[in-house]
Amino acid sequence: MEIVPAGTDLFARWKTAKENILLALAPKQLSKLAGLEFGREDFEFRPLAAGHVDEKALLLAQLVREEFRRGEPENHLYMDSLLTVFSTYLLRNYSTFQDNPASRHRGGLSPKAWRDVQDYIRANIGEQLSIERLALLAGLSPSHFLRAFKLTAGRSPHQYVLARRLELAEHLVITTDMPLTQIARLTGFANHSHLTATMRRHKFTTPSALRRARTIR
Repeated sequence: MEIVPAGTDLFARWKTAKENILLALAPKQLSKLAGLEFGREDFEFRPLAAGHVDEKALLLAQLVREEFRRGEPENHLYMDSLLTVFSTYLLRNYSTFQDNPASRHRGGLSPKAWRDVQDYIRANIGEQLSIERLALLAGLSPSHFLRAFKLTAGRSPHQYVLARRLELAEHLVITTDMPLTQIARLTGFANHSHLTATMRRHKFTTPSALRRARTIR
């Protein structure tokens, strides 16, 4: 792993085949995340020795790679979660925050926070949701929110939101004559094809098949 400061030229050459993932993290966004996680936005990254290997960072990078390789519009909330975890990991382990004791939020979301988050998701199910916004509603830092949400819901935020989107899409397909392209848009999918592929993978059916079955009945 290498950490390259923003605006710095980078040149590298390898004599053997090598795969790399280059994540460009916006300085302003990193500073904002640092403020949410550590209570201050000013920090500096610490230089790494050449050839440094970090197995945890590699695992996160592989998850990012797999999401890009799906060949379909990525799950925005899942990618947002991965980048939040990755960025927080970098700040906690490779910056001047390294010497700060990590605060721990124990337990899940409070009943009020859980209601507020659920209400917000329902009201904005067709929009791009962000971990930062959901965490703000719950009154937690992004990394603490991810852990608390899973303890409360039994699944990660992106899994929960995807399930709600598929449930709503299935309901609209069966109970209305709304065009499938419109249903896909209203339920937060990139297009009809994205909805179809996702429903096939998770529900073992498609919107078209559900609508045909309704007509037969």
